[in-house]
Amino acid sequence: MNIEQQHTLRSYDAQLKHLLQLILDMGGEVRKMALASKAAFRSREESRATDAKAADKLINELDQKVEEEATIVLALHSPLAIDLRFVTSVLKITGMLERMGDLAKNTVKRSVKMGAYAPEPIIVKLERMADVVVEMLDEALLAFKTNDTQKAISVWRRDDEIDDLYHEVLRMIQKEMANVPDQVVASTHVVFAAKNMERLADYITNLAKTVYYISSGKRADKTVLKQENAS
Repeated sequence: MNIEQQHTLRSYDAQLKHLLQLILDMGGEVRKMALASKAAFRSREESRATDAKAADKLINELDQKVEEEATIVLALHSPLAIDLRFVTSVLKITGMLERMGDLAKNTVKRSVKMGAYAPEPIIVKLERMADVVVEMLDEALLAFKTNDTQKAISVWRRDDEIDDLYHEVLRMIQKEMANVPDQVVASTHVVFAAKNMERLADYITNLAKTVYYISSGKRADKTVLKQENAS
């Protein structure tokens, strides 16, 4: 290998590492917004919605940067095998993270609109949903960074946990609507906030499935979980 080829290889490796870091940076911003959503469930200052809008703008900028850099890698280097799966999957992951930012921003806005309505048992459940979302995101990003299929699968398994919490919130809010009909509007914002948390978990699950595909070269489906449970 001559000097020019060595330089090209180093440049290519650096570009792949930078793409990885951009995704981790983007995921870190989404994490901050998920935590902001949790905080907004209990503290509904209007300034939180403004901060969420600014954070979402930063996520969108990172989304564009990832798309630009991934396109350059594909055009200049024609990656193969796992590198090709990585670069093409990065384009999917950045779309997931961008949508997650939108959902987190919307959750903050919904929470602000709840006003003084704050039934403690429901708030506790919403906070728990946010905690699980953050834990799942942390694990999914770590799986992406370390190319770890087992971590990706463990994230995938937790999707049911969020679904259970979501249905618990729905049952609780239905009772609230029946018992406190003058708070129906605020209760509706609670329902949408809970749904956003559930959707965030769905996107994280899809991110984990994408990590599994990058690492294994196989599409993730329910047979993967069955095989893991049987082993």
